[in-house]
Amino acid sequence: MGNSEITQTTENDEEKLSSPEELVQSTTHYMQPATLGLVSEKQWTLLKSKSTNEELAQDAAQDVHAKGTRMQTIMSILANLTVLSSGMGLGYSGITLHTLTAEENPMRMNPSQASWFASISSIACPLGGIVSGYLLDRIGRKKTLMLINVISIVSWTMIAVCSRTNFDLMYTQILIARVLIGVVIGLVSAPAAIYSAEIATAKLRGRLTVLTSLMIAVGILVIYSLSYVIPHDFRLVAALAAFICVISLLLLFALPESPAWLVSKERNEEAERSLKTIRGYGGHRQHVPEIDREIERMRETVSAQRRAGKESFLQLLRQPQVYKPLGIIIGFFGFQQFSGIFVIIVYAASVSTEASVTIDPFLCTVLIGITRVIATLLVAYILDTLGRKPPSIFSGVGMLVCMFGLAGCVNFTLTDGLKWIPNVLILTYIFTSTLGFLTMPFSMLAELFPQTVRGPASGVTVFFTYLMSFFTIKLYPTMVEGMGSVNVFIFYGVVSLLGVVYVHYVVPETKGKSLQEIEDYFRGQPHSSSHLKSSQGEEEELSCLSSVKA
Repeated sequence: MGNSEITQTTENDEEKLSSPEELVQSTTHYMQPATLGLVSEKQWTLLKSKSTNEELAQDAAQDVHAKGTRMQTIMSILANLTVLSSGMGLGYSGITLHTLTAEENPMRMNPSQASWFASISSIACPLGGIVSGYLLDRIGRKKTLMLINVISIVSWTMIAVCSRTNFDLMYTQILIARVLIGVVIGLVSAPAAIYSAEIATAKLRGRLTVLTSLMIAVGILVIYSLSYVIPHDFRLVAALAAFICVISLLLLFALPESPAWLVSKERNEEAERSLKTIRGYGGHRQHVPEIDREIERMRETVSAQRRAGKESFLQLLRQPQVYKPLGIIIGFFGFQQFSGIFVIIVYAASVSTEASVTIDPFLCTVLIGITRVIATLLVAYILDTLGRKPPSIFSGVGMLVCMFGLAGCVNFTLTDGLKWIPNVLILTYIFTSTLGFLTMPFSMLAELFPQTVRGPASGVTVFFTYLMSFFTIKLYPTMVEGMGSVNVFIFYGVVSLLGVVYVHYVVPETKGKSLQEIEDYFRGQPHSSSHLKSSQGEEEELSCLSSVKA
């Protein structure tokens, strides 16, 4: 082949490979040694440049995706720090009743006063649940969380400075503070979980919504640990709890408002900025296609709700996507409450003694707190791997076995070599209950309801949950006195068994489903390929991120 023929061939190839698509399609041609010399330097440079740009785009997309995951996690943690006060409030009576009712205490409470101290917070919880729904829709998720911290600070401070000389004044101050902390417990159950559900992608939602249960467990552990270290000064313990709430309040100033709530209030520019922050784009000023599409979906949801008419919550209750999940979740919470989970939290030291636990009751409460935290961390993993129903069923069976076992330990005298069994049973009960019956209802609370009723429906659910909690906590001393510890433990075991049946046949599985798919399920429009759609959604999100950065 002559030089003129080579030149002519090169020019023809340049014309044929003028477009980037043709360059890509001809990659195998370039790799052949016999024809490598036929590619011009310009063409080879273009090909290398395109390949490099694609790699950079993929790296940038993965970087944004990782930042978005971190931001969603950090924001959810900040929101759920408010829940620490709820956990501390739940566990506070369990470790202070011993001091407040001790014979050597000149300002001790009698059994009736002690039961009111333990249970009165549960009376106020339903009020907090109802108000929670109103505040979530009225002032937003962020300001609701900040208000909860303010109330927490006031309540813990009242206990910290209560009278040391006048019993009636001290008792009144403590009861008022306990009512306030009850309002906090009712208020905080929904906002943090709803915030996490609204900012999270479908892939992360299960792990982030369980943070509410985790922070309750951490709060209980914190108050148990403080009381173990400072066993005879309940005022100092309360002061330290107030300080923790101050820190939580200050950290909330860095929290962006929920984009879903901002869109519902037609604050679209703020919603876009908030969503960019949460998804990892930071101060990115240009329009991001993925963000625009997500905001548009929120607008369509709000528009559809408005076209449907401004119906009251009572009118919306007639719709299956509202009354079905409401009934299911209240029933789930009912089995949670009457299986004794909250009783053991509130009366931790007393229950440990009645269950023939041989170690120090206060040390046992700390071990209970540690076990609950470990189990809740495990829940964050199993939610997105095993789903909601299998762990709940396992949880109920474990609770059943442990309660019947404790009844046997109390009913039969154990030899010295077997006195470790009650210790193991009560910690196993805490572990198994946390894997399902304690955490799953709270996690599903943020998933089951449509956006239009998520606030008020969550408030109603919390109302009935803590109304049941009041009865179980207030009646526990009476049940023990009238039925005996053995029959009380058997009763909790039977309720656990019935709860397993309820979960198996009634509670739906929400693993891998988007919030819209869950709503359609209750409407009677199930999606047969929900898991596929979820996976495709994640792939489309990554693809969109790639196109933005390219």
